[in-house]
Amino acid sequence: MRLPRFILAISLAAPVAFANPILPQQIPLSPAITTTTTTGGSTNTHNHDHISPSLFSEFEELSRIVDITYCIGTPSPGISHPFICPSHCSQFPSFQLIQSWNTGPLLSDSCGYIALSHPPAEKRVIVAFRGTYSVTNALVDLSTGRQEYVPYPPSNRSDLSVYYNTQSKEEGEVPKCEGCWAHAGFLESWRQASEVVVPVVDGLLRQWESHGYRLELVGHSLGGAVAGLAGLEFRERGWKGRVTTFGEPRIGNANLSQYINLLIPAPNYRRITHKSDPVPLLPFSKWGFLHHATEYFIEKEDLTPTPEDVRGLFSSAGVMRAGWVEEGTRWGLGTLVAEERLLIQWEVLS
Repeated sequence: MRLPRFILAISLAAPVAFANPILPQQIPLSPAITTTTTTGGSTNTHNHDHISPSLFSEFEELSRIVDITYCIGTPSPGISHPFICPSHCSQFPSFQLIQSWNTGPLLSDSCGYIALSHPPAEKRVIVAFRGTYSVTNALVDLSTGRQEYVPYPPSNRSDLSVYYNTQSKEEGEVPKCEGCWAHAGFLESWRQASEVVVPVVDGLLRQWESHGYRLELVGHSLGGAVAGLAGLEFRERGWKGRVTTFGEPRIGNANLSQYINLLIPAPNYRRITHKSDPVPLLPFSKWGFLHHATEYFIEKEDLTPTPEDVRGLFSSAGVMRAGWVEEGTRWGLGTLVAEERLLIQWEVLS
């Protein structure tokens, strides 16, 4: 499956093609619009504000960075040093490939790359997570079970154990995630990726963090869920990073969403969704899965959005209030692909 420039309209029914990147238009911000949703007989009014052109430009760049992950894994040719691929690599001449990984073709597979972004680009340690090539695998994977959320400790045979046994860089203990559970497939995908990612990122931060390099995580679709879990574990280890996802599905239950809000508050987690993308409606809230905060919603159906097409859910910062968790209904997506309708189609197909 190949992705469009802004990775904002993945379909479960058909692959999408690349489009050439279009620079964001420098247009003035428009006044906030108001939408009204009705839930349980009560009417709620929510503001949705346009984002700034500078934030749009940032999202657009990150969409190309995560798009490059689709060069990894069969049948793609991969990424070669220093940073060469058939996708957008040539647009990032100061990037240095450190590591790519592909854990295999199973449902819980994980693909991605780690790169350094050197000046004149922004100084960053980038970890990018790919989505799935197989629509069939995605559908099956999104219907699998759930599992208690705990950081994955390695086995005694794994060299990774030394990293989990080190003391956190930040003082104080990490809050416990009481009653938290996540999608089992997403957890397994991160477990596999972590065997590569954690030691590499640890070494890079030790070498480059003192030189002003910051940690940047980005993921698309199912890779967005894995990026979220990676971001949690990084914060638990005391690594401060920012997470940006495109078309991220629901990761787990309300308790886990609150935990995400606590450990990675805005503006350090940005969850970008698109009007035509059903993936953020999965797994269904009927199954107990609920989204966390900081959503940015693209309301334009085609693949050439502008800043005025992207709205922060409840504010230009993408948050309603601290600690917001989805309340079993897709505020901001209620006028799109209704979850109830999608659930009926799912049950018919299954």
